[in-house]
Amino acid sequence: MSITMRKTFLLSALMACALSAYATQGAAIPDDAIGLSKSSVYEDPDPIVVNYRGGDVGTNKRAQRSYHTAPPMITHSIVDMVPIRQDFNLCKDCHVQPDLLKEKITQGMPVPAPVSHYANVKKGEMHMARWNCTQCHAPQADVKTLVNNTFRKAR
Repeated sequence: MSITMRKTFLLSALMACALSAYATQGAAIPDDAIGLSKSSVYEDPDPIVVNYRGGDVGTNKRAQRSYHTAPPMITHSIVDMVPIRQDFNLCKDCHVQPDLLKEKITQGMPVPAPVSHYANVKKGEMHMARWNCTQCHAPQADVKTLVNNTFRKAR
């Protein structure tokens, strides 16, 4: 095959590819074929309603931690306590109690913030890096498990 024939063949093959791509360019792609969701991109679903375990402070049972070093869940409603700001943190009023650190926690007793949360334990001064409690701690909620896990409690 001569060089001229090869060039002609290659050019015609490229033109065929370009024409087929151009022909399909105008075809519409259905919404349910785009992305991972199988619904229309214009559909506006209602958000899932999350039922937080409200109740009075000290009345709810504490949830089991997901893993050994997981921060504990908040067992009571925090509706009137958020947002936490630099000059407003109602959590510390009950939980910054260094004198309770060595006490056995009983029903209705506030769980004291651990030693790691204090800048000065003896004075009861909270470390400012730990000031925003809801950054790590979340209210307990009755929700469906999104992903099953195989975490096992350490022996």
